[in-house]
Amino acid sequence: MTKKDLIAKIAEESGDSKATVERVLDSLGSVAAAELLGGGEVPLPGLGKLKAKECKAREGRNPKTGQPLQIAAHTAVKFVAGQELKDALKG
Repeated sequence: MTKKDLIAKIAEESGDSKATVERVLDSLGSVAAAELLGGGEVPLPGLGKLKAKECKAREGRNPKTGQPLQIAAHTAVKFVAGQELKDALKG
């Protein structure tokens, strides 16, 4: 599914215009990024949550050469599926 397909489906389901849906989705990205940078979580109704996860610095290996390298500490995004989505995927 492309962004254009997603916008069309949501507009059809909600009865809103495609332009409105596109503005909302674009806003969701910036709002979610700001919340996750602050260490919070973002609920996605019917789907689950996006959570910020702190990853410690660690040593890794270059898969091509096998040489050790340092992986810096960083913040990653983790998606946690909600029960509604899990139930829907069970069929």
